[in-house]
Amino acid sequence: MRPDTWIVVVNWNGASLLPSCLGSLTNLTRPAHVVVVDNGSSDGSAEVVSTFPGVEWLSLGRNVGFAGANNVGIRRALAAGASWVGIVNTDVQLEPRWLDDLIAAGESHPDVGILGGLLLFADDPERVNSTGLILDRFGRARDRDFQKPLATLATRDGPVTGMTGGAALFRGDALRRVGLFDPAYFAYYEDVDLSLRAAAIGIHAWYVSSARGLHGYGKSFGTGSPKQRYLLARNHMRAMATHLPLPWAVAVAPLLIFSRATLKAPLELARGKPAHASAHLRAAGAGALAALQVLGRRFRRDARLPQGSHPTSGPQ
Repeated sequence: MRPDTWIVVVNWNGASLLPSCLGSLTNLTRPAHVVVVDNGSSDGSAEVVSTFPGVEWLSLGRNVGFAGANNVGIRRALAAGASWVGIVNTDVQLEPRWLDDLIAAGESHPDVGILGGLLLFADDPERVNSTGLILDRFGRARDRDFQKPLATLATRDGPVTGMTGGAALFRGDALRRVGLFDPAYFAYYEDVDLSLRAAAIGIHAWYVSSARGLHGYGKSFGTGSPKQRYLLARNHMRAMATHLPLPWAVAVAPLLIFSRATLKAPLELARGKPAHASAHLRAAGAGALAALQVLGRRFRRDARLPQGSHPTSGPQ
């Protein structure tokens, strides 16, 4: 009989990262069924996973993105009746009590549906990577306490805007109500979007300081690459248009598009990075289209719905 807790690991050519990640998951003090959902890897990842008895391998044969691949694993977990579903990046290693401590906090707070712990940099474990996600007034997401020395960290357990998709735990019933990740994001901001959709219907995120992990930060995707810049910029505009108050979103959208096209792209070009400049220009175009589509839907929805109501669920 499988445990009622599942952990989904999305992999894309992460053979070199999987041993450490899966090793930490198999050493958790609370049993969990681990499924690796593979986005069409060609680096021998399947052979690596086969050395971990009990870890399920699910190959999609193509890259459907971080959001889409997680959804495949999450659907399997929910169909199996999972009470808790975790998602963990291949470049993350968790401490043995990570799952126990998060579930204990969740059981003490029934209105909490998303939990996460303290992520430290794997190459500098005395420095904080994340204690959760926070947003600025323009809808930009960032890791709370990013780069702070661990010795001076004073953040206590409690509510937070959201949890990073690098290592998070979801209550199964919360996902059944909120829905899954929006695959339109592909990668980045899908965790922000889901957290905000959950909060809109009273399902909150919670930080647990004792649940720790090490994060390779960017090793699973590539920090600073043109593709990452493109996805971050495009998806920021989509999330902003979706979740900021409508009048503010309408005001902010042109500013973001303008800054990408006329400020950031020329700056990257001046630095001798034409690929990065192109990424900002493409993100401005794609982000503008996404923002227009989302804002249009919001205007039409608000015209139809009774005052104060809003949709509560995403992709199922």
